[in-house]
Amino acid sequence: MHLFLERLLYFWAGITAIGLLLAIAYWAIATIIYVAFIALFVAILATIFYHFYWSKRDN
Repeated sequence: MHLFLERLLYFWAGITAIGLLLAIAYWAIATIIYVAFIALFVAILATIFYHFYWSKRDN
């Protein structure tokens, strides 16, 4: 019975570690994508501002 419980603990720890790694990977990818879209939106706004206002302010 001791061997069974030891193996159960090892399998549980392994499956938990794999699950945590998958959760961390999903969170990291989702966060990176979220930040990338925010950066894209800010870059579009900055480009529009520069193109239509800042570059023509002396004319």
